[in-house]
Amino acid sequence: MLRAILIDDEQPALDLLKKLLMTIGNIEIVGTFTKPGEAIHRLLQERVDVVFLDIEMPGLNGIEAAEHIMAIDPGIDVVFVTAYNHYAVEAFELNAIDYVLKPTTVERLRKTTTRIMSAGKQEKFNNAGQTSKSTFICFGRFEWIRDENAEAVSPVKWRTSKERELMAYLVHHRNTFVTKEKILEDIWPNANLEQVTAFLHTCIYSIRKKIASAGDNYKLEFHNNCYRLEIRGVECDAAGFERVTGGEMVITPDSIGEFEKIANLYKGNYMEEDGFAWAQEAQEKYKSDYIELMRRMSDYYLSVKEFRAAVQCLQSALRHNPYLDDVNERVLLVYAKSGDRLSMMRHYERFTKLLQEELGTLPLKSTVRLFSELYSGNADDESKA
Repeated sequence: MLRAILIDDEQPALDLLKKLLMTIGNIEIVGTFTKPGEAIHRLLQERVDVVFLDIEMPGLNGIEAAEHIMAIDPGIDVVFVTAYNHYAVEAFELNAIDYVLKPTTVERLRKTTTRIMSAGKQEKFNNAGQTSKSTFICFGRFEWIRDENAEAVSPVKWRTSKERELMAYLVHHRNTFVTKEKILEDIWPNANLEQVTAFLHTCIYSIRKKIASAGDNYKLEFHNNCYRLEIRGVECDAAGFERVTGGEMVITPDSIGEFEKIANLYKGNYMEEDGFAWAQEAQEKYKSDYIELMRRMSDYYLSVKEFRAAVQCLQSALRHNPYLDDVNERVLLVYAKSGDRLSMMRHYERFTKLLQEELGTLPLKSTVRLFSELYSGNADDESKA
């Protein structure tokens, strides 16, 4: 039996709809409401399968009310019952299960309820015994990876590029409420407000369905005209990276393995392959944090005389910014300490050539002096440290 809530600001229309649905049978009317806000409050307390919803209502209209309903439970089916057919496209953009024009009939509503029950059975069949573990990849290209029953690992498929960008945006702002206006401004700048608002509703609904379909342990919330993707405890390479680079964790023989694991998450600059304008500031910060992490790890490896590992860290930093004077100087020092004079000389020559060809400059005086001292073997212990 379907548990239903009915919402319509006109009491006669509400009474008629209730009467028609009760004629069909297999439907329990949990409540009828003329004010969407009261219905939404009831949904926080009751388990409901379907909401029959008018669109043209004062205050909170049906399209907006549906958005709140989806935020409470994306598994609730929404059926729009309205006298106005010009909302049909926007209604189906919200992935409403049906759109019924007034005046309706028992036969028309029977088709709707049959569709709801059939869809529910199919979804239960598809999700039977299904569990999944999600991972969000933010370095390089954004991906939402699912590992279902440890049998199939695959990225989530998207209906549109903007739906994918919206999910990346929500992951970027994870665990933080962002206003709808800010989302529209960042993802659809200079676009028609009415059109992109409808598009946003479509993408949000689709994302909620994706979350619900796999039973992932997080949710997409809507409150005070703001959205928040709550993903605490869910795997995210950027979040893991922040835990190490943003804290005061010291590199020791016991912790170096964790640092190496986190460093390996950095497969490329933050969402660099996607070209999201709103991600550029974060991209620069993550890159700077990664370079600093490589400095710290190289210092550790140098302290335990693991010269090859120290050079590898420094070279990784230089792949992201080859012009860093201090990092290039550290490379010279490590080669000198390891006794590899040939590699030291070659690195200095490559760095000098790079500066001349790309920037039209020469190495800093400190770099020239250091190389000369290392080359001649006159650098003191302090300069090598």
